[in-house]
Amino acid sequence: MEYFILSQKQNIPNTIKLNLKTDSGYERRQMVEKQYADDVNDVSIVYTKDKKMSFYADVIDTPTFLISEKVKEVFVNYDDSIIVKCVILSGENSDTKKVYWMPLMDCIDCMSPETEFYKDGSFKKLVLDKAKIEGKKIFRVANLKEYPVIINLDTAESLLRRFLSGIEMTKVEVNEIVKREEV
Repeated sequence: MEYFILSQKQNIPNTIKLNLKTDSGYERRQMVEKQYADDVNDVSIVYTKDKKMSFYADVIDTPTFLISEKVKEVFVNYDDSIIVKCVILSGENSDTKKVYWMPLMDCIDCMSPETEFYKDGSFKKLVLDKAKIEGKKIFRVANLKEYPVIINLDTAESLLRRFLSGIEMTKVEVNEIVKREEV
C-alpha cells in the first residue's frame, strides 16, 4: 500500500495565518493528541491574521492541523475512529468566519529505522514500517519532532476527486521488513 504526507501547499500568496500564541507571546506548532479529546472544546474560535482576498486552504498545517468540511467528510468515511472538533476561524481585520475541523487521530509508532534525520532532529526522509501500520488509513507518526499526517492511497485518491485547493501530498517510502529464517 502507498502512503502520503498530507500537508498545506507552501508559498501560496495571501494564505491566512492562525493567531495561536503561547502565554509568553511567541507562536509555536501545536498538536492535540487524541487521548486529550475530552479536554478540547467541541467548538473553538481561533483568530486569523487575514487580509483582503485571503486564501483559505482545505488543509492548514501550521501551527496546528485543521481541515475543511470536504476533507473532514473523507477522513470520517475512511476512519471512523477519528474525533473531530469544530474550529471557527475568525478574521482579526474582517468579518470573515470559516468553519474548519481539528481531527484527533491515532498516533502510531511506525517509523522505520531507515528514517533519516537532520541535526536539529527533524526528519530528512521519512520511512514507514509496513508491519506496524496494520492497515491504518489515516494517522500521525509517533516520536517525531514534526507532526506529519499520513494517509493511504485510497484516502488520497478520494481527496483528489474533490478538487481541493492548497493541499499537497508527498509520497512516503514504506519498507516491509521480512524476517529471514535461519537454515
